[in-house]
Amino acid sequence: MRGEKMSKGIDVSHHNGIIDWQKVKADGIDFAIIRAGRDVTVDRMFHQHIKGAIDAGLSVGVYWFSYALSKADAQREADFCLQTIKPYKLDLPIFFDYEYDSERYSKERGVTPTKRLRTDIVKAFCERIKASGYEVGIYTNIDYIINRLYWDELKQYPLWLAQFPLGEKDVGWTTLKPEQVNTKYGKPIIWQFGQARVDGYSKPVDANFGYFELPDKSVPAQVKPAEPKLKKGDKVRVVNVTTSGGVKRGKIYNSNSTFVVYYDKYDVISVNGDRVVIGVGKAVTAAVNAIDLQKV
Repeated sequence: MRGEKMSKGIDVSHHNGIIDWQKVKADGIDFAIIRAGRDVTVDRMFHQHIKGAIDAGLSVGVYWFSYALSKADAQREADFCLQTIKPYKLDLPIFFDYEYDSERYSKERGVTPTKRLRTDIVKAFCERIKASGYEVGIYTNIDYIINRLYWDELKQYPLWLAQFPLGEKDVGWTTLKPEQVNTKYGKPIIWQFGQARVDGYSKPVDANFGYFELPDKSVPAQVKPAEPKLKKGDKVRVVNVTTSGGVKRGKIYNSNSTFVVYYDKYDVISVNGDRVVIGVGKAVTAAVNAIDLQKV
């Protein structure tokens, strides 16, 4: 993983919308880091983005944006991340992204992040992912490394460094050189240096230099077979919920409507493809998309 060969990559989320991944690959981009989700919600473009990148022959990794308030929350996010990425073969680590908006979220809920708490949250996520057999890394910046984390406790994990010498504007691929990366706090495996333009997307996109050996992509990567689907009689938890007025709501299958999530666990009553009818005993609650359910 830590070879000296330099590669070019982009990172994306649902904010980037539709991407022509074949054009991205043809423009010389080698890898993509794709947001899998945040908190316990799947990024709504994740599956489309990762399938497109894999089919185009790019090396892929993912990141998870954290809104954890505690170590337990971070472990819960890790479990949800693992469930989300299960169908795919990753070439690069799962990166944990805890940053300023994570702290804003905490403060609005009465939790003041400290250096100890931030570090414990990052460690809890990383240890959970590592224990599951995946390589895990940390996305962060110099401010966090110096001032907001006990970095000596975390530096064993691969670093994806966000540092923008020229700001986050469209700096292009030739303005900065890969060897200009900051290595004072350990050599990162990826340097996010700003934004640049690529074919296949109409606006500047987050741009990165990678410092690792790329896997052989002469044969396009294939999506791993999905794990066995849910079946009648399984117990499930509703995820991807929204909360309003203290009431949790789940999404109804193929609809903009929602239902109140009264229970922590539901029974699977019937399954038809990705449409899963759940309820309590034989009493139907709602039809839900399988990706919004977690087997328990």
